[in-house]
Amino acid sequence: MRLQTEADVNHQRLEQAKRLGADIMFSPTDIDPVEAILELTAGVGVDCCLETSGAASARSAAIRATKTWGTACFVGEGGEVKINVSPELLRKQMTVIGSWTFSITGQSECACFVASKGIDVGQVYTHRWSPDQAEEAYRLFDLGVGGKGVFLL
Repeated sequence: MRLQTEADVNHQRLEQAKRLGADIMFSPTDIDPVEAILELTAGVGVDCCLETSGAASARSAAIRATKTWGTACFVGEGGEVKINVSPELLRKQMTVIGSWTFSITGQSECACFVASKGIDVGQVYTHRWSPDQAEEAYRLFDLGVGGKGVFLL
């Protein structure tokens, strides 16, 4: 069984995740994300966890919610995170990946995947701006409101 879960402190993003097909959504301010995921998976954890916020607490939760032999990927910019290496990494035989950007080859593979599957990536964007609206765009970004934005040329 495949379930897509979404955890976010921004309720607008949770609603967007629901529209985009997430099966289960919750806010870590309302419920402990690790407990919720372990309950949903009968204590096993998830195969793969993508952490995008960069928050230390979210990174730690991603590691603790990932199952043995699973993979956690960090893409959000952020500072340090405390990891209890033996029980959280070594004994779980898990992989932790950091990804800052795509290579040109990776971008091409991603674009081909999106095109071949007919994925409407336009659904991801909640805001569209022209270059002369950059100040407003960055103001909203700094506030952490909405979802993803794109500049249209």
